[in-house]
Amino acid sequence: MSSASGGADPGMGGGSEEQRQRGVWILVAAALAFAVLVLPQVVEGDDKTSFAGSALPSGGTSPPPTGPGGLPSGLPSGIPTGVPSASLPGYGSGGSGGGGGSGETQAPATPTVAPDPTGEAYRAVSPGNCLAVYDTGYGDYNTRMPAPVDCDAGNAYMWVSAVRSGGGACPQGAGQDYMSYTSRGRTTALCLTRQFKVGYCLLAKQTGSGQQARMNAGLMTAVDCDAKRVPVRYNQILHITGVYKAPANASAANCARVQGDRTYYWSWVVNGGRTLLCTMVYQG
Repeated sequence: MSSASGGADPGMGGGSEEQRQRGVWILVAAALAFAVLVLPQVVEGDDKTSFAGSALPSGGTSPPPTGPGGLPSGLPSGIPTGVPSASLPGYGSGGSGGGGGSGETQAPATPTVAPDPTGEAYRAVSPGNCLAVYDTGYGDYNTRMPAPVDCDAGNAYMWVSAVRSGGGACPQGAGQDYMSYTSRGRTTALCLTRQFKVGYCLLAKQTGSGQQARMNAGLMTAVDCDAKRVPVRYNQILHITGVYKAPANASAANCARVQGDRTYYWSWVVNGGRTLLCTMVYQG
């Protein structure tokens, strides 16, 4: 009795062990199935999340890798690294241009032409103008800047008969001359006719004396009648006593101002033969 009631049932004991082994195999099979069927899907899903917030380009091509600041790495050669994105053409945000256009070629600036007041003054003179210009007796005129004045003014020494492109085209004769100026290859010549006025004085060079005396007047000159010194090329001051319409065969004999006038006159026919100029040595 005792053996029957205290021992294990051989049939029941064998069934329990078989069930445990079957359970282990089921667990192993389940683990293998998870590894084969489920785990690859989880890993692939994790890889896709690396494009967080971005859609794949059409065709499945991955976008270029980005560097610091969001610029694509591997920029074209010649573009320095570390340049802010706003200064690179085609990159960065905002605007439609290339960020300042530092590579644009600028048109050369138009050269500045320096003003030439003297040239402008010459070109402003017209025929018929009068100028406060005279020969100083030292081989030049008193000014290189021809400023027109009223022809009735006391300093209207010259009358402009013409304006030419060269002095050679101006009339040449007693009481006539020209002054010219060349600027940037352009010459302006002012043809001058002396305006003689009674009471004014001229410079002259006298040679010889008595009946052998000869007087060479500087007809384009003007001088203070009371001047104490004269240029070395001259030695006399002549006083203008009369300016007349030249008669036929005009001479100093036509300069007498009163009947029986015994003044020693020096005369010239000027202005193209139309005017008789009468002078005398200034006596003070």
